Amino acid sequence: MNLSTRVLGSSIVKALTERSSSAVLTIGRDSFTRGDLAAIDCFNYIAAANLTRALAALEVSSTRDVFDRIPPTLLAVPHVGAVALAVLGAAFEKKSLGGDAPLEAWMIRHRGAVAAKDAVATFGTVKRRTAAEAHRERRERRARKHARRDAAHRLRVDRFTTRRTSETTP
Repeated sequence: MNLSTRVLGSSIVKALTERSSSAVLTIGRDSFTRGDLAAIDCFNYIAAANLTRALAALEVSSTRDVFDRIPPTLLAVPHVGAVALAVLGAAFEKKSLGGDAPLEAWMIRHRGAVAAKDAVATFGTVKRRTAAEAHRERRERRARKHARRDAAHRLRVDRFTTRRTSETTP
């Protein structure tokens, strides 16, 4: 792209050249620029930024580490959806991981974490299952909390009643 400093101004040209050469997707020590992703027909830069944040929270070391160690269920977090997974597939493709169908190979590799009955589940299914499991855990934790609270209340009432009856009897 020909960026004319006389027409655009030097600060705009500088900002555009920095943006085109800076990493839009960072997975551990691997970084991908807009040009790297565009070379494999991936133009979802916002999804790439969301994926970068999610993978940084998982403290991965490289794209190979994600392919080998990170199951899809760990990426079922807010702001990471099917488009971000497509970007991850593009990163796998750029690093030559997983053969002709890198996302399918990754899902099959971690199918025990996804579901034993499904060879490949859609990412929407994975996110729904993960959310349902988290909801079930919250409901069970709340039920245990209420049971402990009720048991403690019954003990306090029984102690109070015992003291009251012992004070009133001669």
